[in-house]
Amino acid sequence: MILVAAYLPKFRRVLGVILMILFGAIAFIIWQDTQERELEFQRIPISQVQLSHMDVRPGLNSRSFVLTGRLENTAQIFTIISVTIQATIEDCHATECEIVGQETAEISLEIPPKQARDFSLTIPFPTIPKIIGEATWRYAILKVRAR
Repeated sequence: MILVAAYLPKFRRVLGVILMILFGAIAFIIWQDTQERELEFQRIPISQVQLSHMDVRPGLNSRSFVLTGRLENTAQIFTIISVTIQATIEDCHATECEIVGQETAEISLEIPPKQARDFSLTIPFPTIPKIIGEATWRYAILKVRAR
């Protein structure tokens, strides 16, 4: 096509129009995909996803922990694709608690409406938290992706 366009000036215009249409179609598809991805994070509010039966145990190395629990989708229509959670380790002594570690992790798990699934997730921490008092864990759901 490039050789034909080099020798035939009329074909250059046609090729130019075809390339503009092609690039326009590609840009539209990319824009549409971006819009769909944004919608995936707006379909289910965080309040319609619940964590329960949470448990933590040491991981394979000294800087990781295995987090297990159950995720419940209380939404009426949409299926959860993934959930981003934040795990926080607190060192509690006397009446005060101090955050000594905090990491986010994504749980990729399909959960249809009105159903729950168990999960197991290894969360690495960059440093080993030094616990003086009693270690307590808190969990928060940051994002929910659904279709």
